[in-house]
Amino acid sequence: MNTGNRRRLFTGGALLCTAVPAWSHAPMQGIGEFYGGILHPLVVPAHVLALVMLGLLAGQRGMAAVRRTYLGFLPALVAGLALSGTRFGGGQEPLLLLFSALAGLLAVVQWRWPIGVFLPAGAAVALLLGLDSAPEGLALGPYVATLTGTALGAFACLLLVADLSERASKGWQRIGLRVLGSWGAASATLVYAMRWLVP
Repeated sequence: MNTGNRRRLFTGGALLCTAVPAWSHAPMQGIGEFYGGILHPLVVPAHVLALVMLGLLAGQRGMAAVRRTYLGFLPALVAGLALSGTRFGGGQEPLLLLFSALAGLLAVVQWRWPIGVFLPAGAAVALLLGLDSAPEGLALGPYVATLTGTALGAFACLLLVADLSERASKGWQRIGLRVLGSWGAASATLVYAMRWLVP
């Protein structure tokens, strides 16, 4: 074996020794489990798109819709996070992306959902998001801290978007919400397509 081959073999072996486990929901390094949980809904494209589009739709419909969305969202999120480590958890991203695409299109056309729809819509999105948020490779204490952070981060994101959308009363602000809805629908469609096209 010549020197070049030995060098390649040594480099390959060294790289294999430094490999770390590849988890779909790995904890973020360096910021702690709780703060990593807070950021988790904001760094997973399917999660942040679903939260933004749900908040946008509820805000466009008014404060009554926003309140009902919160009422459905909070208990379902807690239930989803509690079940996330079971056999029901994982694999909900395609459904969240489909919801985001549909909700974005509805925001563009400013279709007014009946007020009663927002409670089950909020509950459905929260349940799917919670089920898809189980951190991997953590002991019980850090696991619970991460899920607590995830609940706080998801609700804060929904709260912010819904509140800003509800306050948008001027014409140019309403147009901006429709543009945001179109971007959300396009982004969700692209992310969904990438899941199928990229091996």
